[in-house]
Amino acid sequence: MSLPLRRILIIKTGYSEFLDRGISTTVSLGDVLICTSLLHLYKNDHVTWVTSNQSKELLSNNPYIHELVIFGSKALTHLEAEPFDILINLEKDIGISAALSRIKAKKCFGFYYSDKTHNIETRKRSTRYLLAGQENHRDIEQNALEILYETVGKKWQGQGLVIGHAQKTKIKFDFGFNYSVGSKWPTKAWSMDYWKELERILKLKYSVSWQKGHSHLGAYVRWINSCRVIVTSDSLGQAIGSALGKKVITLYGPTNSQRMQNVPGVDVLPSTLKCPHMPCYLPFCKFDKFCMDYISPEKVANLCVQAIK
Repeated sequence: MSLPLRRILIIKTGYSEFLDRGISTTVSLGDVLICTSLLHLYKNDHVTWVTSNQSKELLSNNPYIHELVIFGSKALTHLEAEPFDILINLEKDIGISAALSRIKAKKCFGFYYSDKTHNIETRKRSTRYLLAGQENHRDIEQNALEILYETVGKKWQGQGLVIGHAQKTKIKFDFGFNYSVGSKWPTKAWSMDYWKELERILKLKYSVSWQKGHSHLGAYVRWINSCRVIVTSDSLGQAIGSALGKKVITLYGPTNSQRMQNVPGVDVLPSTLKCPHMPCYLPFCKFDKFCMDYISPEKVANLCVQAIK
């Protein structure tokens, strides 16, 4: 006789990030996708995932999510109806955490609202996760998935990200240049002159495609899936490429390169600049030549050739 499925509730909207101290109105789709690695622990359970409307398409058709719920008052009323075996709150938002206190669960992990301190607190096993988001970024020695698994009292063993848009796509290009960055951190961008020089070097022997479909998630995923290797900044394209099993070369400057170190399929190439402020997580730089300028096209090209072999 088989045991009944455990009911798992995961809250990840994308309004807060692993290595960002604040809460933003801009949803980080990449951070939401990174959290799907946890689904490997619950693939034999019934998983309900609460997210933002912006993240809905990214999580739809995920093979390990049985119920996708958009956060709001109606969703909370629905979730209060039946207790859960495990509740995992990955949002360090006071409003969300306070609202979740009405939901019954046998075990809780992640963030919660404390009536004593009137602030966000974290479960004992999640201390490093909270520090990763709110303390000194330079002191973090674990990657994001190690911290994520520690949050639920488990040890990360190399599990990757899970995406539900992995339809079969014919490989058309050797390299895909995921050059665009979001408005939140424009300092993540690599110089367009460097991108063009990288193209000049690689096109002598390989086919290259520039980023397509970014305004439509499905088209964007299909474009990434059509490339053997993705060259990108620290962005959503990196997470999607990893989830699709692509080789991903990521250029790091103002954000922490440790974040995706040793994650399956991801090669991390940090800036060679010895700046005392790195990783600064700032949207601007006061220097004329900043950290991303210290990643040379020749170095990236060498890593690309190694990745394609």
